[in-house]
Amino acid sequence: MEEWRLLDLDALPAIDTQTIYEAVASARSKNLIPETLILCYPKSPLVCIGYHQDLEKEVDYSFCQSRGIPVVRRILGGGAVYLDQGQLFYQVIVDKKNPKVPLSIKDFFRKLLEAPTKTYQELGIPAVYKPINDIEVSGRKISGNGAGTLENVVNIMTGNIIMDFNYEMMVKVLRVPSEKFRDKVAKSLEERMTTIKKELGQEVPLERIKSLLVKNYEETLDIKLRKGILTDWEKKAMRELKKKYQSPEWLNLVFLRHPDLARKVKISSTASVSESAYKAPGGLIRVTLRIDEEMIKEIMLSGDFWIYPEDKLSELEKRLTGAPTDIGEINQVIQTFYEEEKIETPGITAQDFLTAIRQAIE
Repeated sequence: MEEWRLLDLDALPAIDTQTIYEAVASARSKNLIPETLILCYPKSPLVCIGYHQDLEKEVDYSFCQSRGIPVVRRILGGGAVYLDQGQLFYQVIVDKKNPKVPLSIKDFFRKLLEAPTKTYQELGIPAVYKPINDIEVSGRKISGNGAGTLENVVNIMTGNIIMDFNYEMMVKVLRVPSEKFRDKVAKSLEERMTTIKKELGQEVPLERIKSLLVKNYEETLDIKLRKGILTDWEKKAMRELKKKYQSPEWLNLVFLRHPDLARKVKISSTASVSESAYKAPGGLIRVTLRIDEEMIKEIMLSGDFWIYPEDKLSELEKRLTGAPTDIGEINQVIQTFYEEEKIETPGITAQDFLTAIRQAIE
């Protein structure tokens, strides 16, 4: 039976809960460690934004700073989320060539989420897997999950067992257009998201949850999890990554790719700047465009969607820059991009990107 390493790390400094899976994945890509399952939770709260999100549009950064809540950009896609001790994180690091995990991102989620789904069920909660990357109870989300690759060698999946949740703080850390809108977000969040405590009317000991999760990963993947520790190489990598994760350049990654477009575009008689936000089934697509002489001079794409490989979104921006605003030609650029780069965007199609861009043009 194949042996994987189990890192049962309990509480970690907030930022370390995000740097750890990148450090472990980097070690795995160099064959320094075996396949690994990490269990951890943050000692103190943090706000985590998706790799492709625009910080200024998604998070009330001033509020977070005033409360001493760090904001971290993760290397995976998805949306902004408030994280604290009420959530147990599971993080799976596995070589892409391992036959135990599917290559397709949709099948990858389906396989890796069998264990947490079964864990909820064994606690007495009728949870079900909800494609693409959620676990739900009667239509209410009880687990959020993300996945990605590192150096196109290692697959990463992260997710959480939601024991309890601070709905009020989640709503406060998000940037919204008005307080009235914030109230609507709060109501929607309460209706669409649930927790172990809400479902069972009581808390469940953390060790009970962890033991079930470990057992179920062993059963669903047909593996043996053996307790291990972080290597010196991984600890050093985490220290280096912490510098990156705390740097303004990393936090403002999307903005810094397009400083002129985001901040100080000069408009001439033939130039225009426009924005659009299009909600596709798999997430929100934001588009900011600078157009001159019916040509796309600059384009910024952001949002809480998932794209695999993650670093290819900038490639799509490059291909669209210089393209005419003719919808047919833009469609051809996007279609070619999907085909040549073997792009997967769960819940989002090439047509969704085209619609978002067309809205911005119009």
